[in-house]
Amino acid sequence: MPHQDASQLPVTRRGRATRDRIISCAAELFVTEGVSAVSQDRVRQAASVSGSQLSHYFVDKAALVRAVIARQTEVLLDFHRQAALNNLDTFEDFEKWVELTLMSSRRQNRRRALPTFGMLAGQLGKQDEQTRELLADGYRQWTALLRRGLTRMKKNGLLVESANPSVLANVLVTAHEGGGLMTRAYGKTWPDRDALTFAVNYLRQFANRPRDRRAAQPRPTARLAPSGR
Repeated sequence: MPHQDASQLPVTRRGRATRDRIISCAAELFVTEGVSAVSQDRVRQAASVSGSQLSHYFVDKAALVRAVIARQTEVLLDFHRQAALNNLDTFEDFEKWVELTLMSSRRQNRRRALPTFGMLAGQLGKQDEQTRELLADGYRQWTALLRRGLTRMKKNGLLVESANPSVLANVLVTAHEGGGLMTRAYGKTWPDRDALTFAVNYLRQFANRPRDRRAAQPRPTARLAPSGR
C-alpha cells in the first residue's frame, strides 16, 4: 500500500489547504518539467510557501513524490466511484465510463498542466523501485475496483461463466492508459475513444444475453494520416 507520512498530515483546515496546494503544484511541475528537473525550491516558489512550510509537511523530495502519487491515486479512484457510474457493474455503466473518460480527456487537452495518473506514472516510474511499487499499487487498486464490478456482473448473470473479471479489468485499464497516451500526443480524443470503445466491445463479447453483445461504433472523426504516406 502507498506510504503515508502520517506525522506530517496537518490538523487544521488552513494547514490541509497549504499541503494540498504544495502537492498540486508539485504534480503539475513533475509533468511539465520532469521530476528530475524540479527542485524543492522550485515547488516552494510555485506554491507560494516558505521553506519552513515545505519542510514541515515534506521532509524531502521523496516524501513529496509519495504524497503526489497518493493524491493522484485517490483522484483516479474517486473518478470511478462517482455516482454517475453507479457501481460499474452493468454494460450501461461501462458505456457511461467511456463517455465521462472522454470528457475528462477533453479537459486535459485544454489544460496541459493538469496531471493524470498515467502522466505521473510515465514521469515517476523511472525514479526508483519504491516509487515504481507505489505506482503499481495505484494501478492494482484501480484494476481491483473494476474487477469487483465485473465480478458482480458475472454473479448477476450478465457475463458468461467463462468470463475472467481479472483479465477483463486489465484490458479496460490498459486500453484507458494506451488511449490516453496517444490522446495526449495528438491533442485529440479519438485515440481514447477508439481504445475504450474497443475495450467495452470486447467486454460485450462475454455478455450472457445476445442483445448485450451489440458492438458500439466510434463516432466518425478525422484521423491523422500516418507520416510518410
